[in-house]
Amino acid sequence: MTRQMTATSVQDTHMPDRVPLLRHIISMVLLFALVLGIVGVNPFRQTLAPMDLLLAYPGWDNAGIDTPLVNIERSDALDHRLPNWREFRRELREGHIPLWNPLHQLGAAGIQAPIYEGLSIPFLVYALTPNEAMGYTFAILSNYLLAAFGAYFLLFFMFGNRVAAVFGAMVFAFCGFNIAWAHWPHVTTGALIPWVLATQLRYWQTGRLSWALGFSFSVALMALGGFPFVALLGTLSSLTLAVILLWTELWSAGINQLAIRRAMGLGCAGIAGAFLALPGLLQVKGILGSTDLSSRTGGTWFTPYDIIYMFGFDFVNHFRVERIFSAGAPAALLALLALCLIFKFPNRFAFFGLIVAIFMLATVFGAAPAELVEAIPGFGFNAWSRGSILFGVSAAILSSYSLSIILPSMESVSPLKINSSYKLHAVLFLCVLQAINLGYWFRQYNARPDIDTFFPITPSLSYVLSKILPGQSVVADNSFHVSGFLSNYGLPELFAHGFRTDAQRKIIADILPSFQTTYTASVIQCSDINFSSRDITYAAIRFLLIKDNCVDLDYETAGTGQRATLPLNSGALNGDLLIDKSMNATNVQVLLATYDQDFAPSAVTLDLYRDALLVAHAELPPEAIRNNQFATFRFNQDIPLTAGTYRYVISMIKPDSEKPLSAWAFETAGGATYRIGSSVFPGMPMIKIGDRVRTPRNFSTASVEPGISVIENHAVSGSAYYVNDLSGQPDADFGPVHLATYRPDDLTVEYSGATHGWVVFPIRINEDWRATLDGKPVELKKFLEFFPAVEVSGRSKIRFYYDSSHLLKTLELCIAGFAASVILLIMVNRRTSGSQTGSLNAAE
Repeated sequence: MTRQMTATSVQDTHMPDRVPLLRHIISMVLLFALVLGIVGVNPFRQTLAPMDLLLAYPGWDNAGIDTPLVNIERSDALDHRLPNWREFRRELREGHIPLWNPLHQLGAAGIQAPIYEGLSIPFLVYALTPNEAMGYTFAILSNYLLAAFGAYFLLFFMFGNRVAAVFGAMVFAFCGFNIAWAHWPHVTTGALIPWVLATQLRYWQTGRLSWALGFSFSVALMALGGFPFVALLGTLSSLTLAVILLWTELWSAGINQLAIRRAMGLGCAGIAGAFLALPGLLQVKGILGSTDLSSRTGGTWFTPYDIIYMFGFDFVNHFRVERIFSAGAPAALLALLALCLIFKFPNRFAFFGLIVAIFMLATVFGAAPAELVEAIPGFGFNAWSRGSILFGVSAAILSSYSLSIILPSMESVSPLKINSSYKLHAVLFLCVLQAINLGYWFRQYNARPDIDTFFPITPSLSYVLSKILPGQSVVADNSFHVSGFLSNYGLPELFAHGFRTDAQRKIIADILPSFQTTYTASVIQCSDINFSSRDITYAAIRFLLIKDNCVDLDYETAGTGQRATLPLNSGALNGDLLIDKSMNATNVQVLLATYDQDFAPSAVTLDLYRDALLVAHAELPPEAIRNNQFATFRFNQDIPLTAGTYRYVISMIKPDSEKPLSAWAFETAGGATYRIGSSVFPGMPMIKIGDRVRTPRNFSTASVEPGISVIENHAVSGSAYYVNDLSGQPDADFGPVHLATYRPDDLTVEYSGATHGWVVFPIRINEDWRATLDGKPVELKKFLEFFPAVEVSGRSKIRFYYDSSHLLKTLELCIAGFAASVILLIMVNRRTSGSQTGSLNAAE
């Protein structure tokens, strides 16, 4: 092994004071401009918030704002991140620390829980910016700037080459993982990985206490970033770098006191960072400890073969968040070149990048046996494909290493005998190509809608907001896409995104048996809502916002296979429907294809005949027909249909339109056929006939805007209620309970009744909630194992409050642990003349 590879890592050749500060400033300004250019947003006119997805759904059709849909995979930002951020921001601006969030599934830990990112730098940027839409844009930009600047320092400390460091910083900041997960805590956490590695490396090289403290704070911020699995990957990378640094030091200089002190110093600094993050991590432990994670398993989308997509070709065929990892074609070429150069010009940091790449191949791409990978802590219940952030780390290091060989710094001599002018032009070309490549794919994934699209109000939302009381909540169907979207407007949602306890799952399954779309998300079909469920009232669900044509399906065609029919431009689509029971039809739905156009090229009519008699007619305008969605032909009145055979006719008003319109049909349907013009085809169009949803007497419907109905549950008349028993299904009586004072984490209700029973406030609580009865502490029970309840025997005043004393005690202990670790670090870091070896003197 050559001396170049094994030169002691504390022998520093890239000291900051040896490079004019101006050059670093120029590099940072250039990197800042590159980040802004790649993102390509004007924060004064545009926002990076995914409002394109919000406005794509009918719930916002009457907001008067429209924007093209760029990406359908941004729902987590709208049903998880932004609802929490908006609540935290509002509370902070009102002068309160949001320790409790009443919106998230009717109650959840607040800003102190890292999984909600309230302890992150991006949230701080968002909260401090006066304009909220602009603040969110700056928050996203801050993540990319953090990632870029951290990677720049790491790579400069590794290779001492500013051009290579700028290039590698672009590679890491905008690797496929970071582009795809732009609105998730994955990037908030991952952006701190290069800072952890950079401060760790620089402390090893210089022994300066400031770098050790930087390492502590970087570790803490990474741990609090919001996504534990990415933090685990950062920790594994840091441990790998530490092993390489220590091993190369011992190989070249043998065991020496200063190397041991540096290793001990890093250990103390890491422990100090862990103490800073511990209060938040304990909150995460408490949340995860109360949920069933058994359905979350490890595994990956990738195979070892998929590594060939590192050039970015996968964007076309695998345009999904979970599959994107490429860091750009130029970076991939330079990383492959590094695999050749590393054996001719050995470098310990290039070997570190190679080791990270090998680990990534073994885990992310499933090259290692699954049993072995699952043995790694955290990999048993996380998707390994999310470890593709390590591709960004390794690609940044390896590509920077190649550039440092091709175009060395001013103080170095190139080992490659190539004309310097050619090398400079080639490197500049690669940098420009890389920026263009990354900027193009960033725009393919992340929308930049106008700033006025940031959570527009609608008539239905205004109506609900004007009437809803604290403690009451809402349910929204798929007109508003995923449950949790309305929490952005300050409306609590039981079905919002997140982990759910067993008790909660029982309640929501009674209201909606098919509530779960993924392990953490729900998309609600209004026809599946069980309006007779008592749990709707127990959960104080006062309003349900649903499509105004919500129906129970009385008839649906069935078959096997699917294909698009000939365009209806060729003639009317008609055939027979055999209805086997009597019904009152309110509408007919037909699955239509507009061939990626925003809407149909023509209005469409549907006629229903019994023998030669026309029994129903409906017409849809072009804008009501969307690509690959069921178009709903509504009748002016309920149409009674008896059992028998009916003929349907679906026609375009303007069949001579240049753009096509087709229906989707089953390829075979029990021998049925359909006709288009004079041609006959086997199969059956995908058609549904619906009857109006019937609600109990305590519900009323208000139609305050076209397309949306607001159903009000009049059984929910207040903020809390009385029950005479905690078992069975007692009546919930809101009459004798009055809300006296309210803060999300401290509220008082007054019970005016004279009978024995229980007062229930319909929120979800945890073990930190307490209660008093007429000023005296009492035991807090649970109704349905979910809602807090206090026993009463007559007129009384009940206070429910969140007790933060346990959190404060933990915080005090952790601050003490942090201080002790820092003191130990200072003691370990002290230098004595006898501890410096000859090689270390060179570093000074």
